[in-house]
Amino acid sequence: MSKRSLEESRGAQEPDNNGLVPIHDLLSPGEEQPGQPSGPSKKPRNFIATVACENCRVKKTRCDESRPRCGLCKSLGLECVYNERKSSKRDQSLTMIMSTLHRLETKLESMPTSIVKDLQSLRRAVDGPQQPQTQPSPAVGVGGSALTSMPTSAGETLTPGAQVHDHDDFDFEENQTATDSADRVSISFSQHGVILWPGARRILPEQLLATHEMLGKNYVIELESTRPPLPMFTGSFPLQAGDHWLEALPLAMIKGLADAFFSVFNPFTPIMDKAFFFSFTLGSAIESGFGYTVESCLVLNVLALGCLAVLAHQEGNYPLPGTQSHRFEPPEWMNVVFGEQPGLRFFNEARRRIGFLMCDNDIQSCQFYLLSSVYYNQILRPMDSWAMIHRAATCCLSMLTNHDVNFDEWEGDMKSRVYWNCLMNETILVQELHLPPSGLSRLEERVPIPKFISFETTGYVSTPFASSSVVDDSYFQYHFLAQVAHRIILTRIRHSLYFYSDSGTFPLPAVNAELHHQLEQWRTNLPPTIQFSISSSPLPSNSHTTPAEQSGSSIHPSPSPAATTTLPNNPISPRPTDSTNRPLSPATAITDAMLRGRYQIARFHIGRPYLYKALRIPGSLTDEDFEQIKSGLLNAMDWPVTQGIFRKMKSCIPIKFAFCSQFFGQILLFYCIAHSPTLRLRETLPSGWERWNEEMLRFLEECAPHSPAVTQDLGLLRSLWPESESEPE
Repeated sequence: MSKRSLEESRGAQEPDNNGLVPIHDLLSPGEEQPGQPSGPSKKPRNFIATVACENCRVKKTRCDESRPRCGLCKSLGLECVYNERKSSKRDQSLTMIMSTLHRLETKLESMPTSIVKDLQSLRRAVDGPQQPQTQPSPAVGVGGSALTSMPTSAGETLTPGAQVHDHDDFDFEENQTATDSADRVSISFSQHGVILWPGARRILPEQLLATHEMLGKNYVIELESTRPPLPMFTGSFPLQAGDHWLEALPLAMIKGLADAFFSVFNPFTPIMDKAFFFSFTLGSAIESGFGYTVESCLVLNVLALGCLAVLAHQEGNYPLPGTQSHRFEPPEWMNVVFGEQPGLRFFNEARRRIGFLMCDNDIQSCQFYLLSSVYYNQILRPMDSWAMIHRAATCCLSMLTNHDVNFDEWEGDMKSRVYWNCLMNETILVQELHLPPSGLSRLEERVPIPKFISFETTGYVSTPFASSSVVDDSYFQYHFLAQVAHRIILTRIRHSLYFYSDSGTFPLPAVNAELHHQLEQWRTNLPPTIQFSISSSPLPSNSHTTPAEQSGSSIHPSPSPAATTTLPNNPISPRPTDSTNRPLSPATAITDAMLRGRYQIARFHIGRPYLYKALRIPGSLTDEDFEQIKSGLLNAMDWPVTQGIFRKMKSCIPIKFAFCSQFFGQILLFYCIAHSPTLRLRETLPSGWERWNEEMLRFLEECAPHSPAVTQDLGLLRSLWPESESEPE
């Protein structure tokens, strides 16, 4: 069998695109693809040829293996002949890789899009003469009902870069100065990387750059890694309770804190199963007297996060679960949540007990480490959170490899839940801080998104601890599945657009338009109960949309009934709000804000490579580039998770450090655009950007006392306006 090039192998594996040009061809039109022959000018490689042609064999020269004629034969005008050979391990590996990438593409194209009751109507809507290609969804709904798959256009083929798994992200970030075969350099996805952009450094004040040089490139990791550890002292409650205070805790307090946790944190990070927790885990911990068991560790972490959840109810003036009031009324045990660090007394007791269980890798251990990561996230300790995520990833790898897992059963579905929670939270920290990933993403193709199979017991009487939720659990389950799908799109954005070339040909408008298209499909195909409208601002001009599509309707030519619900005047399902349009609970406020925020974040990141281009080579900007810059800056403003009720309800704001990092980079970008010598570039700044700058600075000021890295970021930003210590003029 003759040796085939990488492109020939890819062509043999990729499905038909109905005549449309794949995105990977749009990425480098007319340019040499990696692995393709380049003619006689190609330099000889510094390794022995796998299969040399007959002329090179006779002359004992290195053959570059170009087809149909190698470089030597082409230069000498000789006939080039290759002998057939058996398939080598290298060929077999290449075939396996391409097959894996094809299966990955099939999985990534599959997204949950509708709730069960709309299944039949949605299928009838898309079963027309112009029915798009669909891929079978790996997800099923609550109770085992299948969810419809998200319609995808025929041209939605992943780029080679977009197919790179997250375990390659570390190398991706390392090569920001090296060019590839298309003379491109990668652009850092991290917002802390903005300060290293060559174009930004020409505009930023010298004082800021000098201070940053003294700190070093990885100052965030250094500051967070060397900060003092959490205090190890455990204060009993009440103080006179002694060493066995946990055994004396009132059941009403345990129930109240656990209910608060399940009403705030678990809905948007569904790590625990509420029914199993109240039926087995909690009882086991109490019966053991909170001994050195994994159940005790889990309950203590739940109580620690429950303290923060109670504070969130107080800040938002929400009634605690199980109470009949319409506002927050402090319980008798309210003092347990107060302290220098709310919940630390419970968290320290959990840390004390896990020491004897640290080598366990079962699902409960994984849940413990994930809960610990959430707690560290809430108190702004990103490196500690990353350490816990890595430990949870080890548990996932142990559970999901070398073992048969039935994902159609409750236990297998729980493993799927912890896997996706772990993977999504790890991705955020790895991408921002350039930390080495765990390799968990290698299992992404094998682990389906969770079905949220309900836990049921046979002949077991439920405990009185369980309480009903204000909002049906399925509402939060669809939110979680939507965020899993969003992560896939964000990964595509990163690996398809984040390149720069001095020629000014990158990013490519066609790739940009396709990513906008996929993001709009994600939004318009959300289940009706979590649909949200967008502002009236149109999409960028190169998105190739009609005026109707720009107004917020489905981007597909045959919109489904679910898609049309995005129109503000055509709601299909009431949102979980009260009569004043206030979210019914802290959890609904968080999930709704996160979903809307993720849409803005994706559009901002689509426009961010154009900001890089604008600051580096402003003279090469086109009209379409300016439209993308406007869109990126507009979507960098007014992120919901810091607006509205979250101005008061700060104890439950998720992934605070990630938002602090985003705001650090955004303030730098707004400053650089505002001080650009190019008038047209300055005119892309959206109305109200100065106000948003002040809000971002205020958010950083509130978080700075809890993180040395945020404190340092804030100090760097203040040097932008030396005459004002807190805000721009």
